Amino acid sequence: MQPLPVILKPVPDELLSSWLSRHAAFYGLAPLGLLRKLLPDASFQNIRAVDLRLTETAAERLSNCLRCSPAEIRRMTHSDLANEAKWLVSQTPIQLCHSCSSQSRGPHAQCVCLRHSYRGWRITCPLCGSKLSPPPECDELRHEGANLSLPTDAWREACEGERLLDRFLTADEETAVAAIAACRMLLVPRACLPNTTERRRFMPRAIYALVPWFDDLAKQCTLNSDRWSGRSIAPLPLRSGLLIGFRRLLEKPRPRFHILRSVTLGNYRLRLEILGAKATPILGPLWYS
Repeated sequence: MQPLPVILKPVPDELLSSWLSRHAAFYGLAPLGLLRKLLPDASFQNIRAVDLRLTETAAERLSNCLRCSPAEIRRMTHSDLANEAKWLVSQTPIQLCHSCSSQSRGPHAQCVCLRHSYRGWRITCPLCGSKLSPPPECDELRHEGANLSLPTDAWREACEGERLLDRFLTADEETAVAAIAACRMLLVPRACLPNTTERRRFMPRAIYALVPWFDDLAKQCTLNSDRWSGRSIAPLPLRSGLLIGFRRLLEKPRPRFHILRSVTLGNYRLRLEILGAKATPILGPLWYS
């Protein structure tokens, strides 16, 4: 296919699906209709699929149509992530940077979706470094996180945890699997509480042993186990505490693994040990010989 006659300028960190959707609106087409014209041999069922499942061949074809390099096309997707890390990419925007979002809403940049808005481990904007916030439509999370703030030292530690996790998730598959397992270790329940209203409202996690104020943070958020247990993505108000725990576990893996193990019982301890085995590529051997 020949290049499109008019190419819209992409916004920094804009997703490929967002850029294609803006071109579709410009040419009076449905986003998926434009995608099928540009990639007639592809089998994408929705426009968002190009962000996660773009082949090298498809990137080359799109680069010809949009008059840019295949590398530029791939930088607009989540192709820098290992496959396991893509479980941490949300289906919808879950956070925003107020500064960068306002700058991307010019007369020719309506409905721009930025890549970091979907990445469920981030707490800062990769463009300007500002703290991310829940989007306006997430009123409950905005309310729950409204009065939560971290001391300066704790925020710096959370940002270091974010930097480390980001590096692991964009490395090889084994490293990404290990990093996600290490994060899940922190969220293993500490003990089996009686089936009470308190348990439904709040389930204590092993991370308390490394980040003692995490329980208070979770209680302030009133995020109970039914609403987020089993999810790959921790809610934004809790993510800073999780990243601090991740950094502390990496700092002294073996002793801190055994601290986590000491506060779990039964099947929860077994779950922790299984995750610990998966995390050894980044934590090293966790058992004392």
